[in-house]
Amino acid sequence: MNTRVHTILLVLLVLFACNKTSQEKVLDGILEVPENRNDPNSRTLRLVYKVLKAKKPDSTKAPVVYLQGGPGAATLIMEEFWANHPLRDDRDIVLMDQRGTGASEANCTEMGSTLFDIIRQDLNVEEDIKATGLVMNECKKTMQQKGVDLAGYNSRENAADFEDLRKALGHKKWNLYGASYGSRLGLTIMRDFPKSVRSAILIGVFPPESNMFEDRVRSIDRSLLAIFERCKKNKDCNSRYPNLKERLQKVLIKLQTEPLRFDHKGKPFVLNSHDAFLLLFISLYDRYSIGNIPFFIEALENGETKPIIEFLRVFDSFYDLMNFPMNYSVDAYEELPFYDASALDMAIGQSEFGAAFTFYDSAVKLLADWHSYRATNIENQAVVSKIPTLMISGDLDQVTPPSNATGALQYLTNGHEVIFLDESHQFLNSCLFKITEEFLNAPFQKPNTDCSVEREPIEWNLSRSGL
Repeated sequence: MNTRVHTILLVLLVLFACNKTSQEKVLDGILEVPENRNDPNSRTLRLVYKVLKAKKPDSTKAPVVYLQGGPGAATLIMEEFWANHPLRDDRDIVLMDQRGTGASEANCTEMGSTLFDIIRQDLNVEEDIKATGLVMNECKKTMQQKGVDLAGYNSRENAADFEDLRKALGHKKWNLYGASYGSRLGLTIMRDFPKSVRSAILIGVFPPESNMFEDRVRSIDRSLLAIFERCKKNKDCNSRYPNLKERLQKVLIKLQTEPLRFDHKGKPFVLNSHDAFLLLFISLYDRYSIGNIPFFIEALENGETKPIIEFLRVFDSFYDLMNFPMNYSVDAYEELPFYDASALDMAIGQSEFGAAFTFYDSAVKLLADWHSYRATNIENQAVVSKIPTLMISGDLDQVTPPSNATGALQYLTNGHEVIFLDESHQFLNSCLFKITEEFLNAPFQKPNTDCSVEREPIEWNLSRSGL
């Protein structure tokens, strides 16, 4: 497990997309932008976008522009989801594949499957890092041959792309809807182009001032321990799965020397301790997967591969939908300049699962070798704004904990916070739709968030065989 752990994002939203295709009008377009606005001789990128026109044809409400997570996930794959979203009833929905993703001149699109092949093997941390480094170097060579300027792949340039799109579409202002990394991008737009934003809805908040590496260790620990505590307090779950923390610690040690071997999609797969922890990390993304975590731990203990293969099917989707060059570029530019090795060591030392994070130091070095461009201090400072902002978090979020939003809100005069109980980084429900719609209609008023505290306990998988 290496830098790939930082790439997991909200793309699972696409799994919830309605299969019914809307018949309302959709406009397609291409936006031409400089690859690097600091270089007068920069080459031009062609970014692909779609405008899903409001179902109410005479609506004059400001549109919603969706900012995808990652960084590096494609956006246009979300068309089905937004086609029938309640917010489209009376507002245009604007989608654009961010530079270097999806249809917008993505680089090394086969990289995800190549990295997944590395995971299939029984490699220790050093071997995994070395193999990943070779893949990254091959990708860099390919991009150099194409004339790609890696200095242009960051949130500042990304934000400027969306400002150019707003102008091209002729909108005076629009509403931002950013998820995960999309919240970082949204805050960057609010900072750099404040007059263009009517309001912002940010879910799974990842503000510039957060420190990804050490924060991630603490967030994973916090989320896992909270889930184990919820299982303990549930009579049926605790009876079926007692002592989960200790059992997980024990099985991760066992997998270091006794990995599980099985076939996945017709090819051999070796699941070692690092792979198991990565699967566990992904399982923390939504309440359905969380409900299966105790069952997953038991499957690891007993060497039952069928449940593990089910988990891998979700895992595959991340690698298919992510553009890793864009992901690495943003993280190297915006996170490495502010990386504190001692703070990371402390976080790992305090972790209940510290051994699972031993790859971090090597992963940071891999990222540092990706490119040498580093952000100035502005990319590590909180965004100060009067723009009405709704910050939404799940209390079990292992990627962007609620504390991220709470901290960022100190600098947002017209900011409001909503925390959904028993939800994590990825969730959809009628309450979320209700709150966001109410906020968009009256952004300077605090929306009624009562429904967010109505508990819907985790449904634990108590089966004895199969998922």
